[in-house]
Amino acid sequence: MEAIRINAGKSREETAKLLGISVDRYNRIATGSSKMLAVEFIAIHKVFNIPYENIAVKS
Repeated sequence: MEAIRINAGKSREETAKLLGISVDRYNRIATGSSKMLAVEFIAIHKVFNIPYENIAVKS
């Protein structure tokens, strides 16, 4: 998720807003302390036009 954000030239704040989540939520997902919800996964796909298989999810 961080690589997608950085490659898009967006800040964490901008990315959180685009995805419709709080910055705190974004940070928890990015650091792996929270799992990404399906709705967030789909939002990344739609907002950044990234194929699902290219979205890395920490387990």
